[in-house]
Amino acid sequence: MNIIPFDGSKNLPAFLKQIDIASLNSDLTSHAGGGFPVISIKGKTFAVVRDGDREIMMNPLDPESAATSIDVVLLKANKGTSKVFYLKGYDKDSSEGQKPDCYSNDGIEPAADAQNKQAKKCQTCPHNQWGSRISEKGTTKGKACSDSVRVAVAAAGQLNDPMLLRVPPASIKALGEYGQSLAKRGVGYNMVVTKVSFDIEAESPKLVFKLVGVLDDAGWAEVQDIVAEIGRAHV
Repeated sequence: MNIIPFDGSKNLPAFLKQIDIASLNSDLTSHAGGGFPVISIKGKTFAVVRDGDREIMMNPLDPESAATSIDVVLLKANKGTSKVFYLKGYDKDSSEGQKPDCYSNDGIEPAADAQNKQAKKCQTCPHNQWGSRISEKGTTKGKACSDSVRVAVAAAGQLNDPMLLRVPPASIKALGEYGQSLAKRGVGYNMVVTKVSFDIEAESPKLVFKLVGVLDDAGWAEVQDIVAEIGRAHV
């Protein structure tokens, strides 16, 4: 076996041209940390949490006030329902950015790296049963293990900076109905720009989705490239 010096030379072995390098290296790069920035909706305010820093998204028409809506492209949605469980309960002030005790990306079984798995399967987990959580006021029941839908999104004017939006339980139905309306119009969810805003009548953050417009050919081509990268990153 001969070892070829890696000095930027073009005289590299032919097999390099036949391998999906990005996909192969994802075995390592997935452990590099950082991951995708997350769009927070705490307090009915859109904010970007990047490397532990939280920055409120401001209204472009009034830079001194927080944005009440954001225009994004829904790049890739996880078909399964994700689940998150905090043993001491979720606290909106302290739990954001903290790793949960148990979680699942597919809603079928806990993730391999969940630090405190509560059951072998989500379906049989007692924390995933209706009534396992009662509101502080004792008036409503829910599940101690919270459902969400993970969606990779990007600002309409900055597609090359994908972020993670976790659609909360109260908004999942609205997301599904939005998908149905797009299907009736003959367009896919990542072919359009979507306005995401808050339901002003809801007590806790509840999202509303509205079609803004269709991407042009260049935008669609860029989205396809980014979605391919997201797929390789297993997001």
